[in-house]
Amino acid sequence: MVKLTASEITKAQILIDKKIPGVYELMYIYGNKWDSIPSPTDFGMRFKGSVENGMLNNIVLDMKKSNNHQTYKIR
Repeated sequence: MVKLTASEITKAQILIDKKIPGVYELMYIYGNKWDSIPSPTDFGMRFKGSVENGMLNNIVLDMKKSNNHQTYKIR
């Protein structure tokens, strides 16, 4: 499975750690930084792969919404 790079994991973990516990779509975890992601679909797959492989702390997969957006639960 495809995963985030080491620097992307570091940046993602910082953003995750700043969020209050709850359920989020990826674009809301990234906030205004989301617009700088060159390929959101590719990035989303790699982010999901990193979560599934336990590479990020305090976050797990939640449900996929009817619009096909994955949600994540931040603890």
